[in-house]
Amino acid sequence: MARVSSGLVAACLASSATGWLLGRWTRRYPRAELRWLRQELTATSNALIEAEQERADLRRAQRELITAISHEMRTPLAGIRAAAEALQDGVAQEPQRYLDGLIGGAQRLNRVTGDLFELARLQVETVERTPTRLADLLDSALAAALPVALERGVRLHGVGLDSATDPVRVDIAVLTRALANLVMHAVRHTVPGEPVTVTAMVSGDEIEVIVVDGCGGAADFESALEPADSGLAITRGLIRAHGGDVRVDQVTDGCRFTTRLPAGLT
Repeated sequence: MARVSSGLVAACLASSATGWLLGRWTRRYPRAELRWLRQELTATSNALIEAEQERADLRRAQRELITAISHEMRTPLAGIRAAAEALQDGVAQEPQRYLDGLIGGAQRLNRVTGDLFELARLQVETVERTPTRLADLLDSALAAALPVALERGVRLHGVGLDSATDPVRVDIAVLTRALANLVMHAVRHTVPGEPVTVTAMVSGDEIEVIVVDGCGGAADFESALEPADSGLAITRGLIRAHGGDVRVDQVTDGCRFTTRLPAGLT
């Protein structure tokens, strides 16, 4: 039998108490006061149920994030260990290739720990909004992914970024890291020779960034959050902590990741 959380039990008890109190007070209060009391008790009961659902969603998101992080760190650690042992045992036929693998694994771990640091910071601090241009942040994200794109033979395009030059107020470090993660993910999962396109716009008080890759398609964000793609979980956490969210839609031979968040102008 499934365990029932204490919060849900409390919400159910509150709902039952509503009926009991209304029955008891019917004979003591005028109809108008009873109607007001019914509305207040019902609203309280609904608020308790909604709060418990939000807590359940938060706990599930935390479990998913922990699982994603463990997978994200396990892969480079395994590669580092294998390369180090091969070099130590003297069985590495091409030592430079193994050394490159060690450096690459260390860099990947550094990116993950940096993401986690920013995510942890946003849990205890307010977003540090600084005036900037969205186009500049995207230029940085594209520049970070360009070496990987060239290595994989993926065509990386920024489309219409000139329309994203209106000033915005955002946490530059967090948003740059999140956007770079999305672009890097797209490059790594695109077939060589295919494009990755990045478009952006600032409309009123909202920022929208769209990254389209050639990953083959995914039905929803959860299916995109497979262990191999676990960096997306951290990226989504960064965007949500910034007051926005990320969604994914399937397109022809790929995925479209749409990021929306406040521009911080109000």
